[in-house]
Amino acid sequence: MKDIQLNKLIGEVPTVSYSIGQLDKLINQQLTEILQVLGVSLPQFTMLSILYLNGEMANSKLASRSLISPQASNQIIKTMAEKGWVSKSNDPNHGRIILIGLTDEGKDIYWQCRDKAICFEQKILDGLPPENILMLKATIQRIIMNSKHLNQ
Repeated sequence: MKDIQLNKLIGEVPTVSYSIGQLDKLINQQLTEILQVLGVSLPQFTMLSILYLNGEMANSKLASRSLISPQASNQIIKTMAEKGWVSKSNDPNHGRIILIGLTDEGKDIYWQCRDKAICFEQKILDGLPPENILMLKATIQRIIMNSKHLNQ
């Protein structure tokens, strides 16, 4: 009986994956507009965040963690280097690998973007009790982990 009620409820609302896709699109659009004021694209902010949190890394690893192709990553890195946000250096352990790292200016722009992103996140989570926010974060992380294991 419980399964029948659950199936009826699920059938009357969008699927979880559809809802997540809709939310992803809205967040991308709104964050893009917010970051545009600083002259930063969403992919640039993603890369700045990854570099800030993880330190120097090769382009291929940065691209993978940013969920973009190495070719797209090359262009984004080139633009960020021209703006003085990232630097390139030779990997001391591998002669053919170039490491990408944040400059002081890159760290500054990262923090400006992060402040705007946190303000945006607070607005979209407004009205949710802290325990619901913690549960939401845990649920999203679980969905990500389950999705990663589907391809294995």
